[in-house]
Amino acid sequence: DFLSESINQELTDLEMKNARINIKVEYLESEYLKTGKNVVKFYITTNKGEDEKELNKIASGGEMSRTMLAIKKVLADTDNVPVIIFDEIDTGISGKAANAVAKKLKLISNKHQVMCISHLPNIAAMADYNYFISKEINVDRTKTKIKLLEENEVIEEIARISSGEVNEISMRYAIELRNKKAS
Repeated sequence: DFLSESINQELTDLEMKNARINIKVEYLESEYLKTGKNVVKFYITTNKGEDEKELNKIASGGEMSRTMLAIKKVLADTDNVPVIIFDEIDTGISGKAANAVAKKLKLISNKHQVMCISHLPNIAAMADYNYFISKEINVDRTKTKIKLLEENEVIEEIARISSGEVNEISMRYAIELRNKKAS
């Protein structure tokens, strides 16, 4: 169907070229649920030669993250939701897949406000606004602090999350990632 094929195309874009999603709708003859008489289940195979499994039972965090991003991307193209929040959508991915996720998030942000909590420099570098979130214990109470970063602080933070420290090499890499955002 159209929805499955649209999601499958997104999965291909997200470096899951052999993944196939299959959406099954089961009509319940004898009972009503809170949501009606239909049960919708998402099945997926992530690699050639594997059996189809329910989406919530796939093992890899990276596969789950990219599959959820693909679903949200397709649905975002058709809904009127103004804000989409991605909480660590980058779980279990790196390298080429992280770049693909970053590009996909940027595309979604053309039609929606995107808020993304990420620990990957590739994704953080694409943001228009970056915030640093930290926790501080004061006596017996934990407080969360949020700070909007200036561009030089963004580059330093991207450098820090890319290598664990801020040095000349990580700073050059951070600047290169930010330059990709502009292009």
